[in-house]
Parts: sequence; structure tokens; C-alpha cells
Amino acid sequence: MQEYIIHPDTHSKLVSSSADYLLFEDNSRLPIHKGIPILFGVDSIFNSEDIINSKKTTQDREHLDTSNIKNFIRRKLLPSLCEDFDIEKRYEVLSQLLPAESKVLIIGTGEKAVYYKNKFPHCEVITSDVHNEFKPDYIFDGHFIPFEDACFDLVLAAQVIEHTINPWQFCQELQRVTKIGGLLQIEAPQTFPYHAEPYDFFRFTFTGMRSLFSKCAVVKTEITEGNAAIVAVTISNYLINTSSIGLIRSTWLLITRILLGWFKYLDKLQPSLNRRTVSMPKGYAFTFKKDELQRKPVDLLNEFYQLEK
Repeated sequence: MQEYIIHPDTHSKLVSSSADYLLFEDNSRLPIHKGIPILFGVDSIFNSEDIINSKKTTQDREHLDTSNIKNFIRRKLLPSLCEDFDIEKRYEVLSQLLPAESKVLIIGTGEKAVYYKNKFPHCEVITSDVHNEFKPDYIFDGHFIPFEDACFDLVLAAQVIEHTINPWQFCQELQRVTKIGGLLQIEAPQTFPYHAEPYDFFRFTFTGMRSLFSKCAVVKTEITEGNAAIVAVTISNYLINTSSIGLIRSTWLLITRILLGWFKYLDKLQPSLNRRTVSMPKGYAFTFKKDELQRKPVDLLNEFYQLEK
């Protein structure tokens, strides 16, 4: 994908690269650290020094380390309070929509680089993130995507938009780098506690999410985790945060996971998308198709009016 790389600020094309930096047509340079290009724009809230100094920002790999007994209990033994039951099927269907050798850009890959590459085995999958915790292909801020216009067949951003300080700009960039006729897979919460702080900025309703992608048609919308799941999450979060003492917090975590872990299965009783189920789900998965049609703001409400009551 190097032939498509541009400078995130000037949009100058890449001329050459060395072990230490990328050189652009305007003679500007951006660093390469441990083999990974760092392509932050000047206005980004992230910077290359933080990457080089291994500063923790939106993720910390230690929180996923199950050799730590606390993480092992929390991630492996206790039931979860919410679960995206259809994620595997959703990505299988999405993969089938892509021709061989399609170019796929993953924004906010996190620890799932191998997972995504396995889900789209017939595609060229480019992974990215704003940190180097899990060794993505590129490090950049999605507000300033360092690739040329219309060069990806699929852009996927799962649980990312809420962490963008300007989601309108971010979503414009996602649409810019997607080919006409290409797909965007966007997944984000409507209702969920503050997390990855301070890099957590927004929540999105059904119509709020749809309104961010005015250059696209909606292919499919799903609720990833429903209203019952978020009831369990909210009760658990409230009880855990009644105290700052670690032992008390851990006790409430244990109790609420055991007592409320079954709530998420109630969402299977209302699997369809309607005006009731969109009231307060944990989140959505939208599949968009870029068509560049001009839509008025009122047109972006059509999908809501098509929902059953």
C-alpha cells in the first residue's frame, strides 16, 4: 500500500522510505519506529514522541494479560455482562461481499490484527491504530488518514468512533478513502460507561450514527448488544463505582458478573431492529455502501421511519 501513502497534513505523495523515516514530495519526513511508520498530523491529539516513549494512551496490553490472576478471573472465568452474539456471522457475510484481492483498512485494530486478517483471508488487510501496543501495520490518527482518495474496498472501524474528538471529520475521512461502491463497517456504542479515559468523547443513537455517513447508503444495521445487556452493565458500573477501594470494587465486579451475566440472553427474545429495541442498546453495527449521492439532512432520517414500532 505504500504507493497510496500521502502526508496526513499536506497530502504530498510518498517518494521513498528508509529504516528511519518516510520522505514525501514536499521534502517533509515522518518517522518509522521499530519498523512501523508513524503518520500523525500536526493537529492530532497524539504524537510520535509518545509512541517512541511507549506512553499508554487508548489501550494498555497489560490489561489483556491473562497471566495476571485478576485479568484471568475477569476475562476467562467470570461471565460477561454483554456479548455480540452475531459478530462472527456478520464478518463472514461481509467477507463474502468482497472480491479477491480487495484492499481492507482496519482503523483501531487493537489486539485483533490476526483476527481481522483471518476474517478476510482473500484480501489485503492493512491494520492501524494510534498506539504501538499490538504492532499494527501503520500508526496514525483517523482524523487525518494518510492514504489517497478512494483506495480501499472496505474500511472497518469497530468501537472507535466514540474515541474520536471530532467524529464528523473522522467519518468524512473514512468516506474519502473508500472507493465508490466500497463498504464501510462501523460499530460503536449508544449506551456504555466512560472508558479508555480521557480518550472517550461521544455516544451515537441510531439516527446519529446514520447522519455521519451522508455519502453512503445503508446496507444493513444490527444491534450488537441490546437493552437488557446495558441494564446489567449500568447496575454493575454503579455498584463498582460506589467505592474507590480495590477490594470492594473487585467484590462488586464478582457479584454483578455472577448475578447479572444472564441478562444478555434476554436480548435474544427481541432480535429484530425496531423503534423499541433502538431505545437504549449498548451499540450498533452499520454496514454502509459509498455511492456519493447528495443527501439532504432530512433524507438521513429515512431509515428510522422505516423501522417498525
